[in-house]
Amino acid sequence: MPHFAKTFELECDALGIGIGALLLQEGHPIACFSENKHGASLNYPTYDKEMYVLMRALQPYEHYLVVKEFVIHSDHKSLKYLKSQHKLNKRHVKWIKYLEQFPYVIKHKKGKTNIVADVLSRRHTLFAKLGAQILGFDHIDEWGLFV
Repeated sequence: MPHFAKTFELECDALGIGIGALLLQEGHPIACFSENKHGASLNYPTYDKEMYVLMRALQPYEHYLVVKEFVIHSDHKSLKYLKSQHKLNKRHVKWIKYLEQFPYVIKHKKGKTNIVADVLSRRHTLFAKLGAQILGFDHIDEWGLFV
């Protein structure tokens, strides 16, 4: 169970068609989040994908994070400088406006050490690959009949 006097940590990762995040406290998981990316978010540049996962991860945990400073861990180093960026597009302005309500600090976490969030973001990629490799699909012709 979460203890509101202690600091929360949020680990985020975006990869391919999936995103993932983990809410932690003192190294112990509180909750996790993962989903498939869809629509326009599939075509975002890397920076936008990493910002997108941060926005999506904050929404379900908003009630935990809005009251006290927390730490965001990301394997995308440039997010550390989010507060000091001057040139923003419309999407970034919208996301920054949402982020302003939170007392956060962003810390870079090397990809090798960001294991849990990485696994959550890869979950959907794995399922997509497995779905395409289900035994027997290669024996079905275009009309759905076994050959």
